[in-house]
Amino acid sequence: MRIRNLLTAVVVSVAALGVAVPASSAAPATNGKPIELVSGTSHVLINPAQAGRTHWKPGQESSLGGRPLTIQATEPAADPKAGAKADAAPAAAKASVWGTTGRLLTGGGVCTANVVSSANHDVIATARHCVEGGHDFKFAPSYDAGNAPYGWWSWRSAGWVDTPGTQNDIAFIVLDTLNGRHVADVVGATGIGFNQPLDNYAHIIGIPGRGSAADEHMLWCGGRPVAGPEQPSTALIDNCVGLSGGASGGPFFVNYDQNDGSAVQTGDFVTGYSWQGKWWAVTSYYRDEAYTVFNGAQHA
Repeated sequence: MRIRNLLTAVVVSVAALGVAVPASSAAPATNGKPIELVSGTSHVLINPAQAGRTHWKPGQESSLGGRPLTIQATEPAADPKAGAKADAAPAAAKASVWGTTGRLLTGGGVCTANVVSSANHDVIATARHCVEGGHDFKFAPSYDAGNAPYGWWSWRSAGWVDTPGTQNDIAFIVLDTLNGRHVADVVGATGIGFNQPLDNYAHIIGIPGRGSAADEHMLWCGGRPVAGPEQPSTALIDNCVGLSGGASGGPFFVNYDQNDGSAVQTGDFVTGYSWQGKWWAVTSYYRDEAYTVFNGAQHA
């Protein structure tokens, strides 16, 4: 996989929050519009083809009441078909954010998403604006230059924080299984944290959309974030350049281990703008509203 540090990339405006998908690579639409459910601050879409297999009911989710919570990473499981082989390679010790991050197709555009640890092993995190206008979602973990080494995973439900503002640009999608396996069992899942200190050193990964899929690679940056003007839930990093449309929804993560790629996601990249004389990458930080939607997703 080709990975580029953002400090060497060309500055591109991220005002465009998504890019169009060529007709040849766009995800096919489902038969019928998604079923919509709204309650409180949660807005949920149900894939009509999977309506009998999802149990996401907004309004039944719980709140943390401002308390911090970190859910530890999920290790990828060994291939059950290889279980009887004495020489089968063991599963990776930890989930790497480079393997769990991937390309998200929305049915009409592209974004970035990441597999996060969840009770059902099926949840990916992305940005709300990637999901609101979508009608069919496909996800390819570890996507690079048009290649999807683990295949494309379809969805059964999706939901987002249904309150306005950059600070609430947060969504979670529940994937269907692929060949009988949950996505977190195949590639692992990064940890996920809520109500965490905002000034922990952090990184962002995104996959900008390009004119050609062959030019689509993960970009990353790092820095010590500051609180943005949309508070209490935006975190900004000032040295991230090159995160253009298509990178939206990429993981904002802390506790990155450069030896194994493990990390804990605490927000998602949503846009970029000039503020106080600098160019900032803007992320929505996970607080109680994010946990409410996530908790519904992980039990759906």
